[in-house]
Amino acid sequence: MREKQGTAHILYLWLVLGLAVWQLSLLFPELELDRARELLLIVLLGVLAEWLAVPFPHGQLSGSYILVLSVFLIHGPAAVAWVGGLATLLGQGIVNRGNPLRTTLFNSSQYVLAVLAASHAFSASGGEPGLVNAGNALPLAAFTITYIIVNHLLVYLYLLPKRRHLPRLTWLDTLKWDGLTYLYTVPLGLLIAMVYQFTGLTGLLLLFVSVLGLQVILRYYVQLQVANQELTSFYEAARFLEGNPGPGQVLEQVLISARKAIPFHSAAGYLQSGEKGAYYPVAAAGPYSNQIRSTAVYLGEGLTGMVLESGQPELIYDSRTDPRVKADTGFTRVMRSLLVIPLYAGQEALGVIVLGDKRPYAFDEKHLHIIAILCGQAAIAVENTIIKERMTRVLAQDPLTGLLRFDRFNELMEKALAGSREEGYPSGLVLVDIDNFKSFNKRYGRKSGERLLAELGSLIEGETRRDDLVARYGGDEFVLLLPGARGKRLHELAQDIRYAVRDHAFLKQDGRSARITVSIGTAEFPQDAGDAEGLFKAAQRALEKAQEQGGDRVEAAAVSLELSPSS
Repeated sequence: MREKQGTAHILYLWLVLGLAVWQLSLLFPELELDRARELLLIVLLGVLAEWLAVPFPHGQLSGSYILVLSVFLIHGPAAVAWVGGLATLLGQGIVNRGNPLRTTLFNSSQYVLAVLAASHAFSASGGEPGLVNAGNALPLAAFTITYIIVNHLLVYLYLLPKRRHLPRLTWLDTLKWDGLTYLYTVPLGLLIAMVYQFTGLTGLLLLFVSVLGLQVILRYYVQLQVANQELTSFYEAARFLEGNPGPGQVLEQVLISARKAIPFHSAAGYLQSGEKGAYYPVAAAGPYSNQIRSTAVYLGEGLTGMVLESGQPELIYDSRTDPRVKADTGFTRVMRSLLVIPLYAGQEALGVIVLGDKRPYAFDEKHLHIIAILCGQAAIAVENTIIKERMTRVLAQDPLTGLLRFDRFNELMEKALAGSREEGYPSGLVLVDIDNFKSFNKRYGRKSGERLLAELGSLIEGETRRDDLVARYGGDEFVLLLPGARGKRLHELAQDIRYAVRDHAFLKQDGRSARITVSIGTAEFPQDAGDAEGLFKAAQRALEKAQEQGGDRVEAAAVSLELSPSS
């Protein structure tokens, strides 16, 4: 399960990297190497700015522009290109927040290209480096605007292939807060350039500290915004669950809500299936959605199965070093970071949610807490749905035989006949009545009669097809709806039931071997009647005819020449 990087994306990455390296090599001779110590100190300040940067899904915010602008005005484009590139490379290389090496190389390269583009815009506008005056106002504005546009455009194109999977804050949020940092750093950068000839690096250091303070304040503000979005995701999930959605819809909503609060690459939601100990995917998100939907997890197998068995959520910081994941294959092995949270109702494991990210240490205890709350909401909703479905099945069943109650059968029959009418295929109705059931009860007793009815119900159900409907109809009568059955085929199916009953020895568990026969009447839709009520009347007439002729036989409402005599 390997994520494929598009050819265009790879070419774009190497193009940006190659252009930056080429430009830096051309600019190297212009560096003032006699000021190397001063430039290295500025590089260290840039590294510090990267360390304190505010991370976003679309990038990160830092006050490094104060260095870009001031170094450009003091030392020129060559110095700012090298200083910015090295500061980004070293800063993000050490504190990379789980980013791969290619992202660090790209970020440092795009800073170089943004600075050089801004420098050309400055020169084209008639700007003169080193001067901070009214005459340079327009060129400085062109420098800043070009830098911002090129910087954001390059990052936007880099993230474009996976932009729809990015969580939390939107691109507009990033632009808004980035704009606030420029409103603060541009004046300070100009001020540094103005006082540099009097204060040297001392003025730069003092003013730069205030920018770092701004970054700390911005970090807390962003954390508040993220916390607000987390609360919003809980609220949206609760509102959605009020609509009594199905279990699959519940898990889909959990992944949607989680996306707003937790950055993840791909995710899956599994629910308990009919197969014991097996859980199948009903929800998926991210680039691996198609692969996830073709997988299953089993109780006690792998990390996910272990969580289902124990009922305890698990947080994996790095799957490459965590022994709990080493034996896994597929999704949980490919992801570097994992959150696995079970959905439990009492002692029953209803399902499990798995969030994964390709970066190590992408999740922490806070993320685990968020998804645990969402899964707690989901477990209650899924449990309520399952209980409701079970109650519906129980209420729809005849308590003695386990077959459908007649009122539920009637509802389903109305829908089935509507489908027959619309699609143009026939349906057969079969009424089955036990011959001389009163005599049986007198001989064996009422309790034995009830056990016989339950046994007969199972026997009749065993003779039906998958789409057939079977119900208990009255005291000792049963009714079947056989979609698609007509004429000779309908008669054969009814005869199969008659033969099965006649050949079966009942009440063996009671130490007896009771024998019974049944009378059966059949009717066809729409040949014998065009609605459910008429079809019942037609089948009832056929049943009465079978009983009048001595029972143990099948009679049709309209006898076909193709039907063979009952034997």
